[in-house]
Amino acid sequence: MLRLAKEPFVHFLLLGCLIFTAYYWLNRDQVQEDQIVIDQQELDHLRKLWSIQWKREPNTSEIKALLERYVRQEVFYREALRMNLDRNDEIIRKRLSQKMEAVASDLGTLMKPANDEELRAFFDQHPQLFQRAPSYTFRQVLLSPSEVNDKTQLGDVLVRLQNGEAIPQIMRNKLSVPNEWPRTPAPELENAFGGDFTQALANVPLRQWSGPVRSGYGWHLVFVESRQGLMLPEFEEVREYVAQEHAYVAEREIQERVYRELLARYRVTITAANLPAEAKASFAVQ
Repeated sequence: MLRLAKEPFVHFLLLGCLIFTAYYWLNRDQVQEDQIVIDQQELDHLRKLWSIQWKREPNTSEIKALLERYVRQEVFYREALRMNLDRNDEIIRKRLSQKMEAVASDLGTLMKPANDEELRAFFDQHPQLFQRAPSYTFRQVLLSPSEVNDKTQLGDVLVRLQNGEAIPQIMRNKLSVPNEWPRTPAPELENAFGGDFTQALANVPLRQWSGPVRSGYGWHLVFVESRQGLMLPEFEEVREYVAQEHAYVAEREIQERVYRELLARYRVTITAANLPAEAKASFAVQ
């Protein structure tokens, strides 16, 4: 016993017990015997989460473990709140903020779907959301650095192509890059070749071989068959997409409105020094 009394771990346990005892004694008027209720809805929720994770229904022992884990978590959760352990915890603050934003967003689901008149008005007011990017139909021949440096060889290949000859067999599908490109939007071409190549396609003459043009693969001789600039499609072609964008924008507006209404209940005071004036503009601060 004397040996145990000298152990630091025993001292630690005793100190912990004293702290908890003192806390409950000082807050005995607030401490009450809470009731933890697991109704059918909660049980179904726990079983559903388990089934999603394990791809099958839990058996009896697994349900028992689910309930024990839930009660354990609920007990520690409530006690943590009583001891204000949620204060100044960045993870908890972030998670609860996200859940509150989700609650605000859910209000959008209560709205009636927009009718055609509202969607058309939205379409007219936000054309930039529905414009189709420029696109190109072209052919290309990929050249190695030595072929580009050899002006004679480069010029010879270009002249033969301009005279209507077929792409030389040795230059077909180099590095698995196709020679023929059907109508392709500019963003896809930028991903494939880089922005400089796509910009060059916008400037070279139509329906004649020209180049060389630089890309991430090397150099190219190009023949642009056609190009289509920015285009706003007909409403009926993109109606479904307009409805999706309208719902998204409406949801964001509702969330922002709820935030501003909640913010009006608070008095924000910023005491930080050297803060730019524009940073305070969004708040009613002192």
